Amino acid sequence: MTYHDSRADAPHEVRPPSDGRPLTHQTVIHPIRRTRPPTQTTSLHASPAVVPRGYDLWNHYEVAWLDMHERPQIAVAEIVIPCDSPYTLEMSDAQRYFLTLREQCFESPDALEAHVAGELSRCLQAYVLVRTTPVRQAVRTTAACGPGAESLDLAPVSVVRGGVSAHVLCLASDADGALASPIRECLVSDLLSVRCPLTGGVDYGTVWFDYTGAPICRRALLAYVLSFRDSAMLIEHCVDTLFSDVLTRCAPTRLAVGARFTRRYGLDINPVRSTHAIALTNLRTIRQ
Repeated sequence: MTYHDSRADAPHEVRPPSDGRPLTHQTVIHPIRRTRPPTQTTSLHASPAVVPRGYDLWNHYEVAWLDMHERPQIAVAEIVIPCDSPYTLEMSDAQRYFLTLREQCFESPDALEAHVAGELSRCLQAYVLVRTTPVRQAVRTTAACGPGAESLDLAPVSVVRGGVSAHVLCLASDADGALASPIRECLVSDLLSVRCPLTGGVDYGTVWFDYTGAPICRRALLAYVLSFRDSAMLIEHCVDTLFSDVLTRCAPTRLAVGARFTRRYGLDINPVRSTHAIALTNLRTIRQ
């Protein structure tokens, strides 16, 4: 996927208001004016001052939104801001802006890119480029899951509102009426998110289920994972709940559940719960 160039979306001229702050065009962004080092010369014969060319490359590992069917989408985004833009962003303010996208619907990743590129360009008075990569593609491998792990995230499942909904869990045989032989498989989702009960911030994670037993209905398992989206709990409690509910309602003979959560303040927490002894691994993903 190529970068989205905002020039098709941004106006030709954006005039800042009289107080010197740029227009925000109905966004929650509060840009800050760039400060630049003074130009210095050491002699009368010094070469003309060099005007630097370049860019600021921002990587956002948890850009979340809803598609037109209200299914959660999460992507890793690259945002390129020209170094000569008159304004730039403050990190916590940018984080708040991207959090507002979490409940907005976009018809495609391209539409999201165009929206973000257009808003940032208007606010910073420069042509901002935006490119997103689906997080399931960016992660590629997950903790304790090799290439054989299968993603749940393409199933057509919408957000389950109202908090954790363990009642949606069921076996595949419950859905189609046929009995199925026990299997061993590893299922993974990159769409787990939960709110911190202390700060209200959103923690995003990749969760995996490695089990042996009757096949679990994948759509039901994804719906269950998405039901954590409106819940507030600590990361450790989140994985405790995932493990306990799947073990209780699906009754696998062996089960391991783990999650890799995005780093905050230089720390990431990655719980693993299992019915049996399991090797200690610490394989980080691109989200960390």
